[in-house]
Amino acid sequence: MERIKEAVMRARAQRGENADKDGRDDKVEQAAGQAVAVGQPAQKQEEAASAVPATNTGAQEAQETQESQAGQGGQLQTSAGAGAVAAVTDTAVASIKYKQTRVVHLDSSQLERNRIISFSKSDVRTVAFDRLRTQVLRTMRDYGWRTLAITSPTAGCGKTTVALNLAFSIAHQTEQTVLLADFDLRDPQVAEYLGLPESASLVDYLNGDVPISEVFVNPGIPRLTLLPNHKAVLNAAETLMTRKLQNMVSDIRDRYESRMVIFDLPPLLTTDDALAFLPQVDCVLLVVASGQSTKSEVRGAMNLLQDTEVLGSVLNKADEVSSA
Repeated sequence: MERIKEAVMRARAQRGENADKDGRDDKVEQAAGQAVAVGQPAQKQEEAASAVPATNTGAQEAQETQESQAGQGGQLQTSAGAGAVAAVTDTAVASIKYKQTRVVHLDSSQLERNRIISFSKSDVRTVAFDRLRTQVLRTMRDYGWRTLAITSPTAGCGKTTVALNLAFSIAHQTEQTVLLADFDLRDPQVAEYLGLPESASLVDYLNGDVPISEVFVNPGIPRLTLLPNHKAVLNAAETLMTRKLQNMVSDIRDRYESRMVIFDLPPLLTTDDALAFLPQVDCVLLVVASGQSTKSEVRGAMNLLQDTEVLGSVLNKADEVSSA
């Protein structure tokens, strides 16, 4: 009788373990399925499902940042076990503090003059960029994309303003980090718009004068890193195609799982700079100016982007129209 009872107990325990395993498998499949948007091509569906991160978004970047804070460069203290690690990863992205990256506090009046409004979460005008942020993040996550280029048909469409406001808006997401790189090498404007003091910049790194770590800037808010440039480059297209720059792009893209990288690129119709770099990005956002960009310019830009994944377009400088 005792042997029968023991056999029954073992059978029940085995069924319980199998049920738990099946439940976990169902949840994993369900989570992967939710990452696939309806109507996506089959290949993109598979890429999106495989791109679903297995850990909390931003945990790796936050962990490495905290390690640099401690000055150890080693592992986090986890004497309390796995529970302590989970607690760290849940809050780490929201509490990032930069130790090695240079921190520059921005002048709000300078931002206002250049229409950088998403720096402040309390500004009601940011709603348009918050909506853009939600659409961009949703689509890029569905497809497993992590690099976004922002360009325009011609100069003066406001692509840098859109890129900066979008980057600030994304940085306000507590589980998302973003890096904005100024790759408009002939006419860099990110540093100027933000009022960053002149220091080591992207060109200095490409010339071998400084390490890339000395170029990064944090503009005073967590989860946002800037890669500014203060000096124009005449042979910009050739520079954007160099092996050194391509390796740098791969490094800043792949170093952190939570990071999205935004590249502010030159206009499409004025030079071939943007075309030279586009093969290195996942998708493109096209900024057109209301009352300025002509139909032929927009068509010309779209023709140049026919081999690139176009995330969408932004109509900038448009007056708000109220409906009766």
